[in-house]
Amino acid sequence: MNRLPTLLLALTAALASAPASPAAIPGRVEIRYSVSLGAMKIGEGVALFEHDGKSYSIVSESKTAGLAAMLYPLDIHHEAKGSVNAEGLRPVSFVEMRNGRFKRGANFDWSANEVQLTDGDKKQTLPLPPNTWDTTSFAWNFVFVQPKGKDLLLHLTDGRRITEYRYAILGREKLDTPLGAMEALHVKKVQEPGDPRAFEVWLAVDRHFLPVRTRYTENGTELDSLVESIEPAQQ
Repeated sequence: MNRLPTLLLALTAALASAPASPAAIPGRVEIRYSVSLGAMKIGEGVALFEHDGKSYSIVSESKTAGLAAMLYPLDIHHEAKGSVNAEGLRPVSFVEMRNGRFKRGANFDWSANEVQLTDGDKKQTLPLPPNTWDTTSFAWNFVFVQPKGKDLLLHLTDGRRITEYRYAILGREKLDTPLGAMEALHVKKVQEPGDPRAFEVWLAVDRHFLPVRTRYTENGTELDSLVESIEPAQQ
């Protein structure tokens, strides 16, 4: 029996789920988003990702704009830093600021397997599970390690707590954007009973699996961020 087709299929599947080479990923990527509440645009966002193959930094900011800014001025600033390894991004620090003031943060000590969380004046040190990301680094980790299988089990922290989540890999979809139609891999958090917060992300298949759309829902309020530009523009 000729086993070559079977071997080729296995090799293709292995390559599809293998970590991407850092050298193949642009060292600097800036994505601008529109932020909508339902059908109404209420703000804008920008994320700047930089890496040198060994370390990375992410700076993201979203703010209300137009009439929404007059009624409810809000500026949310996130910064995340860490290292790049064979498993993707390993966070070292995370900070969230709102309207120019520190809100919360996390400092990761991987040698001691501990993380220090700071939420306002409250500080606590917790055990650090191996598959833990801050909420900003999480979506960008797929640039280096694409999801495989039907779901992911991982831990996330926003500086308040560490929570284990399950994410479903829903498959590829056509995403309409101001940059044209994109093939995107849809990843969605599996909500447990009583969890009021939903999150999902769309990753551009032909653009290094960059996060080009996110949707966050809490207590019925849905915020949708959709890509408007990517620099560099090359795929």
